[in-house]
Amino acid sequence: MPRFDAGYVPRSAMAIYAHPDDIEFTVAGTVAKWARAGCEVTFVLITSGNAGTHDRKFTRKSLAREREREERESARILGAARVVFLRHDDCELVPTLALRRELVRRIRRHRPEVVLCNDPQALFFGDEYVNHPDHRVAGQVALEAVFPCGEMDLLWPALGPPHKVHAVYVSSTPAPNTWIDVSGTIDAKIAALSAHRSQLGERDIAPRILGWAMDEARRAPKAAGREGPRRPKHAEAFRVMRLLREEK
Repeated sequence: MPRFDAGYVPRSAMAIYAHPDDIEFTVAGTVAKWARAGCEVTFVLITSGNAGTHDRKFTRKSLAREREREERESARILGAARVVFLRHDDCELVPTLALRRELVRRIRRHRPEVVLCNDPQALFFGDEYVNHPDHRVAGQVALEAVFPCGEMDLLWPALGPPHKVHAVYVSSTPAPNTWIDVSGTIDAKIAALSAHRSQLGERDIAPRILGWAMDEARRAPKAAGREGPRRPKHAEAFRVMRLLREEK
């Protein structure tokens, strides 16, 4: 099977996102699918979402504690091997060298074959949602940590031996080139999201998630199947950047 196509399962993957629940909303079906197939999945959350509520019963400290608990439960449902919290403040991310160094340290420590992150260029979604600035910063710094910084021998040797990430799966992008069939893990995605009670309360998130996944599936090209070319029922879309050149 060609590497990094829609059916490829990497040996290891690192999802780098801004907040607890970002992975679940965007790429949870994919990481659950990979984890079930033996991929070692690491979640890196740059903030713990410590400003993400209008409920005044929380303080920033208590909200961060609750959201980390929710994320650990969600990661368990999805099959992630570990969750790393960098504990920057929510709504205050900026693309500093210090943050880039933190991500380089994690990439060199866990040495993922692929990294998943947001598209830092995505600003508007339709006419009703302006992308959170933390999402865009997380995507930008993740990409900068992957290339060139993570792989450069002479750069920041104290952060560990250099590591070459082979591909980046960019989510929430207006220019996808790969659609991954998540029909078998869409229920796990919904269950993982439901663990984030501080964000969703008692709302039934399933109709929205199923609708998004079916919309993405309708955009996917038809793939060969036992009954002829077909599209998946549910899909997650990515712009896959192949950073390792294959020898022909």
